[in-house]
Amino acid sequence: MRIAAEDLGLDVLYVVYPGEHRFRLAEGIEAVPLWAMLPRA
Repeated sequence: MRIAAEDLGLDVLYVVYPGEHRFRLAEGIEAVPLWAMLPRA
């Protein structure tokens, strides 16, 4: 993921997963739960 972020020139990379909590995986890489990406009604 670090290489991909560097190659693409990304400042931050988000990994969307089906869990409940948001947490940092590494510098500039964060795990974000799927529910946090869904639009609110």
